[in-house]
Amino acid sequence: MLNEEETIQTIKSLSQGDFQQISSTLLEKMGFDISSLETRGGSVLVEGNIERGDEIREYLIKCTRAEENLKEEIRELHELLGGKKYGLFLTTSLRDRGVEKTERIEVVGGTPFYKLLKKFDMLSQVKSHRKKLSEEKKTEKRVDEKPTSDRSEDIEEWGKKGKKMYKEGKYQEAIRFFEKVLEINPEDYVALNNKALCHLKEGYQEKALKSINEAISIYPDFEDAYLNKAFILEKKGEIGKAKDTVKKLIDLKPDKGEYHYIYAAYLRKMGALKRAWRATQKTLKLDPEHSKAKELRSILRRELKEETGEEAAGLGEIEVEEVESDLKERFESLKKENEELREELEDKESEIDELERGMEKIENKFKMEKNRLRNTLKLKQERIDNLQEKRDELKAALDNEEVEDEEDGKKDEEPTEENIKTKESAIEELQNLKYVGPELADRIYESGYKSIDDLKGASKEELGEIKGMGSAITEKIFEYLQEN
Repeated sequence: MLNEEETIQTIKSLSQGDFQQISSTLLEKMGFDISSLETRGGSVLVEGNIERGDEIREYLIKCTRAEENLKEEIRELHELLGGKKYGLFLTTSLRDRGVEKTERIEVVGGTPFYKLLKKFDMLSQVKSHRKKLSEEKKTEKRVDEKPTSDRSEDIEEWGKKGKKMYKEGKYQEAIRFFEKVLEINPEDYVALNNKALCHLKEGYQEKALKSINEAISIYPDFEDAYLNKAFILEKKGEIGKAKDTVKKLIDLKPDKGEYHYIYAAYLRKMGALKRAWRATQKTLKLDPEHSKAKELRSILRRELKEETGEEAAGLGEIEVEEVESDLKERFESLKKENEELREELEDKESEIDELERGMEKIENKFKMEKNRLRNTLKLKQERIDNLQEKRDELKAALDNEEVEDEEDGKKDEEPTEENIKTKESAIEELQNLKYVGPELADRIYESGYKSIDDLKGASKEELGEIKGMGSAITEKIFEYLQEN
């Protein structure tokens, strides 16, 4: 049977299709009636019903293998909930991350996720996938041992398969093929570019940006990578940075009208209409038949008229003004970036302070707990010592009683006929008392009172000590003895 670590690592390594199949099977075994299932980014989003008590509850379930931003993933699920739906966040990666469940969302990850698979007898299924993955790795190892020419063929083949998976929307499978290419040639900038596009499609913008930057660092003249980087930055809402990225493309290829058009579009989004107009004019100068640039020119002509009241046709290509504007924009962008870095630094310092305070609290709590345990141990030891003393005292008392019992036994051995007659006559006499029967008379005799005269000499408290004499009987016998 697979242990927890092996199970989680295997599931993380599965293709998106296999992960989707594992997730849906588990949910069905848990009792969910699945009504819809879709892949969103690298996650699986499931809608279904389940019976809870006397009601049927609607659930929206997110199954993910995300390693980062789990709080953000849960927040997104919460935003998707509507009406009376409940949420379930099922993940392989929830281990000591401080993620707490939100209202109406149950979070299951790490160890609980493994326990569910074990409970519903799905570990054998995971084991089969693990065996398959192991065989694939062996195949890859054999490929690594091939001559360089054969490995080049493999790179080409894996690249084609990766592109095919990308077109089919199977982004995790595509990434696996591109990573195989990078294992053989870590500087394959095309594979890095394609991998970035897969991450972007899955919604992981930071991963996409990291991969595209690696591609550009390897090949600084990679035009497609610059275009994709601008698109990624645009998706992140960083239009200024996207525009600066396209400016680098223009520096690389100043005579390519398409790049001037994209530059103009970003300028328009930023509200720099005059500069956007000049960039559009530049596009049409280089490519007079550029349809999108013509459309953009018409839009800008109208917008400039509305903004300035002037006709845009009079605006020429004022190079100095544009350079100054670029420099000013660049300065503002760097200034903003510097402020963001300062804020990030302050946040990190605040996090460090918080962690230090947390550590101090933990240390203090540890010391307090240590002292509490030490005091508890001391008290328990004292109690043990007291119990041992009492045990010794009881043992000594028992030894004395055994000696006395032996002596009494010797006395009681072989009762004489005279003694028997004395006891019988005494019990007979005691029964003459009101309220005293044979059994009580016997107990009175055994308590040392051999006659009624003996009882008359006893106090009420002494009579109450006779075994079997309740307080009411004691009171009545005492009054009777006093009256007679």
